[in-house]
Amino acid sequence: MAGITPEMLFARISADDVLRLTQDLIRRPSPSFSEGVLADFLAEHMTNLGMQVDIMEVPHPFESGRVTRQPVGVLKGLGGGRSLMFNGHMDPGVEMSGWTVDPYGADYKDGWIWGMGAHDDKGGIAAALCALAALKAEGCSLKGDILMCPVAGHKLLGAGTRALIKAGILADYCINIEHCASTIATTCVGVIFIRIRTTSPELFFRHSSEAKTNYFNPIEQQYELIKRLGRSFEAIAPGGWLTFEPHTDLPGFPTLSIDTIQKEHYLYRGRSGSSIRECDMTFQIRTVPGQTEKTILYDLERLFLDIKADYPAFKAEVMIPADGPGGRGMDPSFIAKDDPLVLALAQGHEAATGQTPMVGAGLRIGNVGDGNLMHTAGVPSLQYGPGDIRIYEEWPAADERVQLSELVFNAKAMAWAAYQICS
Repeated sequence: MAGITPEMLFARISADDVLRLTQDLIRRPSPSFSEGVLADFLAEHMTNLGMQVDIMEVPHPFESGRVTRQPVGVLKGLGGGRSLMFNGHMDPGVEMSGWTVDPYGADYKDGWIWGMGAHDDKGGIAAALCALAALKAEGCSLKGDILMCPVAGHKLLGAGTRALIKAGILADYCINIEHCASTIATTCVGVIFIRIRTTSPELFFRHSSEAKTNYFNPIEQQYELIKRLGRSFEAIAPGGWLTFEPHTDLPGFPTLSIDTIQKEHYLYRGRSGSSIRECDMTFQIRTVPGQTEKTILYDLERLFLDIKADYPAFKAEVMIPADGPGGRGMDPSFIAKDDPLVLALAQGHEAATGQTPMVGAGLRIGNVGDGNLMHTAGVPSLQYGPGDIRIYEEWPAADERVQLSELVFNAKAMAWAAYQICS
């Protein structure tokens, strides 16, 4: 159908439909690797929209033999056009105390929809599906395929999207439906998980002075490391131990976060499997474009030499990624602000809201998403979705909620972007 305007598509998007579908998704609990019931519901919904749907199994990254499933829907184009993937995760955040409403009740009150995953990412998935329904209802003749991929295991660092990539399920473009207050995140940090093991001979009080000289408690070695690495969540200054070029879209990054410290003792045996002579620390770095596992390994090895110059008994080794080859880190992602996908989505957003969207790191600053993985797989990706975590004292939080009006204009913006890219 020629001459389609934003207003024609927008008229096909009903707030009642967006509300009803969002409630349907929230009312089906879907924690990580228990997404099956929701996956089946979405598969049926997409089939009813006229999409070709397959169910794929997703293996658990750490538990052998455990799987979940996710639907992959394709709205087939006529051929010869660019394809677009909508990627949002089915598994919401962690359950926690403090809810004042039923987390699976999907209550709607004063313009807000309440519940687990309301904006992370069930509301965004509902909005994208309503966008596709509008394209179908308007009879848009699309050349390129549109893929709808509600993925499993996002909270396990993108297990579902990694399964898509391994299976070769890709597109020319990707909109990762992550909460970012409907800003268009063209630049996102990456994350690298690192393990450092410090080692020393065991020391008892009867040891000689020579033994004491060669002893540096492995926990205290980690303490010395932490002092030089810097505090969690504080910006790492340029010119220090870490080599990087500051990125204008990511002020205050890179940062690090200390995650775990583990050491066994002969009186207090644990379950780490390590020797009593060893202490392991795991931490993560939120990286900026240009940083890689290789550059960070180089920086850490330089830091080790500096410490050893002051403390000759210092002994450490580094493992990147922390859980070995094939680890669960993510590269930073970026897409040009004048890329056709960015321009199409911004045009749709402005037509739907009357306001120019923020474009850059947006409200995804400091967060990774499945779009990072698609970027690494060669698919230009951005992140765009409903929900502003600044309404909570901290995130994740109880009483997750999203405004219906935001979901509606998200659906409109995504419908127009899809039409522009795929027609």
